[in-house]
Amino acid sequence: METMTKTFFTADTHFNHANVIKYCARPFASIDEMNRVMIARWNAVVGHEDTVYHLGDFAMGKRSEWPLFLRQLNGAKKILILGNHDRSARQMIEVGFNEAHEKLVWDGWLLQHHPIATNNRLLCGHIHEKWRRIGLVINVGVDVWDFTPRTIDELVKAAEDEKEFKCRYCGATLKRLQRHPSHRNANCIAKEAD
Repeated sequence: METMTKTFFTADTHFNHANVIKYCARPFASIDEMNRVMIARWNAVVGHEDTVYHLGDFAMGKRSEWPLFLRQLNGAKKILILGNHDRSARQMIEVGFNEAHEKLVWDGWLLQHHPIATNNRLLCGHIHEKWRRIGLVINVGVDVWDFTPRTIDELVKAAEDEKEFKCRYCGATLKRLQRHPSHRNANCIAKEAD
């Protein structure tokens, strides 16, 4: 009996990045634990013949160590959409990805690292634990998906998050998918200067 292959999506694994544990309140005591758990959860759902689209920020630290992570991860095809912490497409292919792109369209979904306001279907990463879904924009990052790659069927079932949020310092109401020159990462620029 022939098994059907699946396609998975993930982002922002940040293998070997100690500070991401603190920045995103990841539930790990060390980078070794984080790396080990993310590899185990990836391999628990991704089969050897499956395809995984990683939407950026694969790993940090020494690039010479990145192939070790990639070799431990299941999947016949691992395709990277470059994030702001990744190296060039050529370098990421040298690390072991089958392909590396700035952005890509998959089955009517735009795949790119950064979220944007759009009327089209978009899978992204970059924002870590901030939100899962705003309209047709879905964050596939590990921080909101239990550190596990997900299929499109799982992703589209995500409850919609609030489109607006309040700045925790000044109380201004901000739209999640818009640029805010007076704010960075939900923090007032003026507050950061204090």
